[in-house]
Amino acid sequence: MNNLILYGGTFDPVHKGHMNTALAVQNHFHFDCFSFLPCRIPLLKEEAHASGEQRVAMLTLALSELPATLNFQIDCTEIERDSPSYMVTTLNHLREKRGCELPVTLLLGQDTFYQLPAWHQWERLLELCNLLVIKRPSVVGNPPNVVQWLLQRHENEEDGLLLTEKAGVIQQFNAGQYPISSTQIRRKLREGEPISSDILPVSVMKYINAHGLYRS
Repeated sequence: MNNLILYGGTFDPVHKGHMNTALAVQNHFHFDCFSFLPCRIPLLKEEAHASGEQRVAMLTLALSELPATLNFQIDCTEIERDSPSYMVTTLNHLREKRGCELPVTLLLGQDTFYQLPAWHQWERLLELCNLLVIKRPSVVGNPPNVVQWLLQRHENEEDGLLLTEKAGVIQQFNAGQYPISSTQIRRKLREGEPISSDILPVSVMKYINAHGLYRS
């Protein structure tokens, strides 16, 4: 493996917006390994409704519908940890296992990127990885001053750089518009509204129904 991208989230449940974003990124950048990183205890979002085991199971089903050649996998590092999901801890652990020279990129949405100053030890992130920021049409206004400073210092749109630089690069990418959220899906399920296969993978919907998830 020559490079790696991490896509963190609660995936509660994983939906077509997640999958289509991953497909757009991988079809453009062609990372050697694309790892979905479900978190156990999110710090800046509400607690997950499905268990870690259930969310991993749904991710596994969703990925089984995609070509193996895309190099998607699931990293259970945070799910298996009892402590809160601090990304800097996960990246430190990854560096201990994989070494300091492997190009590692963290995928995150523009809204999450703007919240970066609220992250635990956020100042260390660009020492440990690159950032690929997915543009969100719903995000309006200028980023916080510290985020503007990070962009001025670290943004570089040179093609292929995320595959070769071990850390310290920020790139922004338009992965398409997918007005879907896990919160909306949970509400629809709770209220008994139908869910289209354009929103949820069929296999994930079957799993949700079989286990009675998100009904209360």
